[in-house]
Amino acid sequence: MEKYTAIKERASKYTAILQQVLDFRNQWEASLKAFILDQTKEVLEHTGISANVEVEERFQNLESITISLGKSVSGISEKVDDFTKRTIIKDKGAIIYSQLFNGKVQCWMTYPLIEGLMQPKPPKMIGIYAPHEFNEDLILSNFDEFFKELIEWENYDDDQPGVSEVNRIGFGIHNYEEDDED
Repeated sequence: MEKYTAIKERASKYTAILQQVLDFRNQWEASLKAFILDQTKEVLEHTGISANVEVEERFQNLESITISLGKSVSGISEKVDDFTKRTIIKDKGAIIYSQLFNGKVQCWMTYPLIEGLMQPKPPKMIGIYAPHEFNEDLILSNFDEFFKELIEWENYDDDQPGVSEVNRIGFGIHNYEEDDED
C-alpha cells in the first residue's frame, strides 16, 4: 500500500544501520584495532616520542586505545616550609581512539595538566570515523592535530590582545581562597 511507502523506507534504512553497527564492530576486532596500534607504534618510533599505549577492553564493543604521554615533574614546587618543597606533577596529555555505541571510532585528546594548580581544559574531539575511513594518512593527521594542540598549550604566549588565555587553557589556581580585604 502506498501509505506505508515512507515508513517502509525508514524501516529498511534502520535495519541497514543496525547491520552497519555489527559490521563496524566486527571490523574493529578483525583488523582496525591492530591497525591503529601498528600505526601508533610507527608514529612513536619515527618521532622519538615516548608514550604508554593501553588498550581498554573492559566493555566489549566500547573498547579504547589510549596513547598517554605520561606524567613528569613539572619543574614547579610548592614551598611547604623553610626546608621542604612539594613537587608538582604534570600530566602530559593523551590521544585516545574509542569505539562508540554505533561502532564508529572517536579520536579525542586530553590536554596537559599541572596537578593542583589548574582547572583541566576540556578534552578536544579530533574526529569520528567509520572503520573504512582509517588509513595511514588519517592516523598521521590525528597525531599532527594532537601535537599541534600540545605545542600551543606548552608555548603559551599572551601577546594576543583581547584573548583571555587564562580561561582558554584552563589555568586558574583553585586551591587558594581569595582574600576579601577592604
